[in-house]
Amino acid sequence: MVAALMSDESAIDDLLDQWESAIERGETLSVDDLCHDQPDLKAEVSRQISALQAMDQHIQDPADRPLDGLGGNLFSVATGRSATEPPMLAFETDVDDLVFHAKGGLGAVYVGGDRQLNRRVAVKFIHRALASDKESCDRFQLEAEVTGRLEHPGVIPMYGVGKSEDGRPFYAMRFIDGHTLDEAIRRFYGDSSRREQWQSIEFRRLLQCFVSICETIAYAHNRGIVHRDIKPDNVLLGRYGETIVVDWGLAVPVIRDERFRISGEQTLLPRSGSSPSNSSRGAGTPAYMSPEQASELAPTPASDIYSLGATLFKVLTGRPPVSGESLQEIKTNVIEGRLPRPTDLRRGVPGALEAICRKAMSLNPNDRYTTAIDLARDVERHLADEPIEVYRESASQTVGRSIRRHRLAAFVAFIGLTGCLFIAGLASVWLASSAREESQARGKAEAATKNAELARRQNLGASSMFLAKSLSHEVDLRWRILEAEAASPSLRQLMTEINQINLAAGKAAADTTELQRWVEKRWIANSNAFRSTCWAINGIDGTQVARVPEIVNGKRASSLGNNYRHRDYFHGEGRDFTNAELHSRNDVVPLAEKDVYVSAVFESVNTKTLMVTFSVPIWSGPPEEVGRHRIGILAAPVELGDFGVGKNAMLADTRKDQLNGAAGLVLHHPDLGKRHEGEELPYLDQATLDVARRLTESDLNNPGLTRTFYDPVTKQERLSSIEPVMIRGRKHPERETGWVVIAMEQLPEHVDE
Repeated sequence: MVAALMSDESAIDDLLDQWESAIERGETLSVDDLCHDQPDLKAEVSRQISALQAMDQHIQDPADRPLDGLGGNLFSVATGRSATEPPMLAFETDVDDLVFHAKGGLGAVYVGGDRQLNRRVAVKFIHRALASDKESCDRFQLEAEVTGRLEHPGVIPMYGVGKSEDGRPFYAMRFIDGHTLDEAIRRFYGDSSRREQWQSIEFRRLLQCFVSICETIAYAHNRGIVHRDIKPDNVLLGRYGETIVVDWGLAVPVIRDERFRISGEQTLLPRSGSSPSNSSRGAGTPAYMSPEQASELAPTPASDIYSLGATLFKVLTGRPPVSGESLQEIKTNVIEGRLPRPTDLRRGVPGALEAICRKAMSLNPNDRYTTAIDLARDVERHLADEPIEVYRESASQTVGRSIRRHRLAAFVAFIGLTGCLFIAGLASVWLASSAREESQARGKAEAATKNAELARRQNLGASSMFLAKSLSHEVDLRWRILEAEAASPSLRQLMTEINQINLAAGKAAADTTELQRWVEKRWIANSNAFRSTCWAINGIDGTQVARVPEIVNGKRASSLGNNYRHRDYFHGEGRDFTNAELHSRNDVVPLAEKDVYVSAVFESVNTKTLMVTFSVPIWSGPPEEVGRHRIGILAAPVELGDFGVGKNAMLADTRKDQLNGAAGLVLHHPDLGKRHEGEELPYLDQATLDVARRLTESDLNNPGLTRTFYDPVTKQERLSSIEPVMIRGRKHPERETGWVVIAMEQLPEHVDE
């Protein structure tokens, strides 16, 4: 019986929600239609609807009658002020004939008439279902405050705030008679006669609106506000050319750096609503949010720059930049940067605009435009037919621009050139023979073939340089993350205590529980930026005192508690020590004379796979402490096959390995996965290894040099370009990893070295 009553109450609540939703949309839904499938609930539903209508007799939805007679004190009159103080004024106004206009996630917008000033105004009410929710009310109040305090032509002017007689918050603002940018984009691409007209007035008007959006967001950033939900649906285009950014309900204040303080604008610190510490991170529209926003990281202006780029993407293609079968799939595509180029969706998109869009949507925030103004200026340069730095145009495009800017001179030159060509053509017809024409055609074909092959080799050389540079950045990033974590005072204190106990006891007897917790937390915190097999910590005597993950194949890692003083990654001397060498030396300390290190290849004790290890020393004190010394290492192994060097490149180590004592081991190849010591290991041939060593030792960039080499994995000769992986920001010898990237392509039919 109780279960039946609860079921009826739940069903009634659902029906009332349907009724209120219809009212918000301006639709009429009768009780008979509402209870068509549940007639036994009709009487109770009718009674509760009547009660709700009675409560809303002064402010009703457009399905019943227009909301009229709505008035409110927008500001209160202060009392008890002295005669010398200026009086505080109260402004009141009445808004009637409210008609439903639009609905959003947080509230509904009505349009009515201001009786005092005889003008149309827009009034936004929070949804009834959210009026009792404190977080929603805070967001609504924040939206009103931020919108009111951002005084810019691109932000809608606010008239005041208040509460209706049933306690629902609202705010009044200027009514913008127009449509959204999303609707304008759909109209443009819905007209088949205009969708490819990149120089049309309609398309240029869309770009000019986008520039206005950037300028508005730049102003918000200068005030210390990040919007977090920039998209075409949140931009209104008025009848008189207004471009208005709306829906500031997810906006948060952030700390401004020097780039935004130099504008002279004052920081906007809302008294209500949200802050970076308590806002729901990850909120926003997935198809337009940045990778860091999708990862629920702290909001920054760079997130808005990405969303601006996503908005530009839709302006260029008519489609959002990311799609997916589910919300999680869309966020995963955003986080991993799986985005199409605009030209993949819409042929003929101007290359300069595509370059601008891709820079704004760079996966790394540091690679995006520094400010929204910088993004706007590049779009304006394109509109003004000026070159932009992010796009390298062809010679024909440069010539075309020069012709457009000097039309008279170009016309005269064209007439002269046409006359010369006409005379030359007559002479050629008279003098040339068929044999000579055939010879010339053959020569041009051969020259074109050579030029194409030259361009192919140059592209291959550029690919190897790019991959080597990218990998060097990845290696340096791993080191810098490990260095930052190794400098933790908490880690330093734990290691000092554990070393004292272990050295005194002569074995790993110290309690490492707190250290294990520390390394687990730091490994998780850096998992998005740093992919590795595990993290491990070794004490001053080489004992592995902590490791994450602690459990391997259902058991505690067998490496924990073992001593790895002999390992190359511990002492950094280029190879593992034998037992005899280890017993004869008393000067083995963690990474002596090195600040960072990447080891030669070795076999893992736990996984039995081949890997290299990135390691940094743990110091007894901060850098400014005189006499500090190394008290352990923080290490992060990476299995062979886990290096991101692309589908047409391989990675090799010119140093001798720990397996066969040979140099030139292939660390990564597109046709190989993870490897074990028992497998046949591929090595570079001696000629390729000699070239790679010369490039590594010369410390010079490879100027696109290509050569044939023998691929030890596919057993085929291929065209290649070799580039050493140098960490340019490091001192010798740490900058020399000993690695080389080899970009590969199939050999053409004829190759001239």
